[in-house]
Amino acid sequence: MRCFSLSKKEVQFHDYQYMVNKLRNKGLIIDSNRIAIELLQSVGYYNLINRYKSEFYLPDKKVYRSNVHITDLYYYHRIEDDLRNILFQFAIKFEQRLKESMAYIMAKRRGVKTSEYLNPLTYRNKNKAIKITKFLNKKISECNDDPTKYYKEKYGDVPPWIMLSNITFGQTRMLLSIFPRNMTKYIMIKLLPIGKNNYGDIDEFIFNEFMDSLDLDKYSDKELNQISEKYENTLIKFTRNVISLIHDYRNNLAHGNRLIHFHANTSLELRTLRIFTNNSVFSDEEYYNNQLCSNDLFALMAALVITLDKYDSIYLISQLEVWKKANTATDITKKQFDQFISSSDLPSDFIKRLKNITIEKTNRQKNKEFRDFMDNF
Repeated sequence: MRCFSLSKKEVQFHDYQYMVNKLRNKGLIIDSNRIAIELLQSVGYYNLINRYKSEFYLPDKKVYRSNVHITDLYYYHRIEDDLRNILFQFAIKFEQRLKESMAYIMAKRRGVKTSEYLNPLTYRNKNKAIKITKFLNKKISECNDDPTKYYKEKYGDVPPWIMLSNITFGQTRMLLSIFPRNMTKYIMIKLLPIGKNNYGDIDEFIFNEFMDSLDLDKYSDKELNQISEKYENTLIKFTRNVISLIHDYRNNLAHGNRLIHFHANTSLELRTLRIFTNNSVFSDEEYYNNQLCSNDLFALMAALVITLDKYDSIYLISQLEVWKKANTATDITKKQFDQFISSSDLPSDFIKRLKNITIEKTNRQKNKEFRDFMDNF
């Protein structure tokens, strides 16, 4: 009896000239050996060639498409790299905004001492709260970096805004998951563009912002409470989904992974998106048929525009405009830019669509949204 074994392919070292020759043999146009080697030395074979091969390669024939230059891959790489840097910058801004809101409500409702705001008995889901607060207390005690070190030495304690500055986005989400309802509602109000006033709680917000659009005589107190609770549940769930979606993309951006073909694990629901977006942003058909603004790159952009403060939202859109202008200045770069937008499943007019998201609402707009919600109650 003869036994056969399939040996794995061995990884081998090759110099840059070998790599250039290999690419040329596969049909990639190399106009200059020197420039090609410089690009490979700067970006790396994997990051420049393997990462973008799918957009330019014919796998069945194992050759590149006709008239593809190595500089085309570089332009493509630069387009994605620049966009990644923009989106990462604003994902960090969102993270800071979330942490600031959490720190404020923790200090206000629980106190500024760790024994107060990390008391597991004041949070929901007791067993989970015990594990999370124990973990955070350990993080504080083991941290020897400023500003945590400074507060421990100067005040003998660490307030929540310092504690939150020293934990990751994922750990922040973990802490938010045990927030009691009234504290979670505060976070929702601060992140979503639903009210100009700092109401004490969501019930006061709903009454002042929306109830004047209803004929209150038609509803009993019980029905009004049900309406209020259902509406706030919808907004809280949407807030959690937005945080999860941005967190997924933030991790992807931080590791320098590809934006094309990446989708978050959490999707945004159409019904709640319609509170903040209309058909000029995306249509129902685009959402259901193409999953546009569900968990894709456009959903990340829309989520950031919705949840950042209005100045950062405007700044994000302006940065995207600068990015587009810089990468469409020549026919060569415009060709790669258009292909990148198409491969990313972004609408060609995605910037115009983002501008149609209302980041500061009038009372008339808010009342209409509430009435639309009521129609489906």
